[in-house]
Amino acid sequence: MALCCRFQTPTSDDEEARKYTKVFVDTKKILLLGTGESGKTTIIKQMKILHINGFSDEDRKARIPNIKQNIHESIFDILYNMDKIDPPVQPRRGDTRISIDFILNLGPKEPSEYNEEYFNHVKAAWQDEGVKETFQRSNEYQLIDSAEHFLNRIDAIKQPDYIPDTQDILFCRIETKSISKIEFEVPLSKFEGSSAKFWMYDVGGQRGHRKRWIQAFDGIQAILFLISASDFDQKLREDPTKNRLQEAFGLFKDIHRTKFVREAGLIVFLNKQDLLQRKIQEQHRKVETYFPEYANYIPSKKDEWDGSDEYQRAKLFMRHKILSIASMPVKIENVGFVPGYNINEELSPRDVHVHFTIATDTNNIKRVFESVREIILTHITGKVFSL
Repeated sequence: MALCCRFQTPTSDDEEARKYTKVFVDTKKILLLGTGESGKTTIIKQMKILHINGFSDEDRKARIPNIKQNIHESIFDILYNMDKIDPPVQPRRGDTRISIDFILNLGPKEPSEYNEEYFNHVKAAWQDEGVKETFQRSNEYQLIDSAEHFLNRIDAIKQPDYIPDTQDILFCRIETKSISKIEFEVPLSKFEGSSAKFWMYDVGGQRGHRKRWIQAFDGIQAILFLISASDFDQKLREDPTKNRLQEAFGLFKDIHRTKFVREAGLIVFLNKQDLLQRKIQEQHRKVETYFPEYANYIPSKKDEWDGSDEYQRAKLFMRHKILSIASMPVKIENVGFVPGYNINEELSPRDVHVHFTIATDTNNIKRVFESVREIILTHITGKVFSL
């Protein structure tokens, strides 16, 4: 009896699935992780600037409502906390009270109209030295990092024909509540080939959003973990009893130990170095007040610390904390062949690459990402040849 073989003609859906699978395998996938307000979304914006076409006029105009909302949130939070911080602060000029009352009476939600009267009151309040003093003490309450940038640009933003510039886009804050992805290609050297395709995922960093992180772990080849270095003297929005930087270190420890991304390259951005430097050098904030172990920390000789630059010492201390966590062996428990008997395994420490970054500085991120690209490609190549 003859055997008959019947071949099914591939459908267009099958062909599309194969194409997507090939693209998925060939693409380098990066997951941005970190606590809320660490700068993850700003990195996504920088990739759009550096590797796509930046922002169109439509993109810029679409951010105007968010920028104005950032202004109101900023000035309201500063004014609301003037008499809440200890010791409280009073306005220096008597007529400032009129503007303070006007803004506070609007409440925390943005006004129905951003008119000339509103912007004049914001500008008058922001120019008061007492309000500026309260701003300088923003580690004692919750305030977005873009407050100073936008409050200094009131005259430009209030104009009817205002279009945000690139810095405005980078400073504009919108809370990330879902998983977003950006696709881009990076040119390679003539020895490596034409280009490498990257997918970068951004997920919300607030505590309530972290349960969704596992949805983005599949196929990830590198994790970019962002830590806001300037948060060493601040409390979490979600939990006013918890230090932000301590929370970030604890979260990094959890990610370092998780089995879901054990094979992924691990890169840390100690971000907001400009704000950290200002706090240390201009505002004379003491790291040891929040991290007592800092008092006895002395950088190693290879760090080439000059013994006097306190900002350099602070950022090296934070890198030391990260590397100490990464050097800890990870113990895992695997299910054995015999029911009731599990196998305990101790994994060797993994490599972690630490960079000092300013996410709003395009040149800084360009230089750092060139290094990150090489780390990721080297990591992937090493994985292939170790198989």
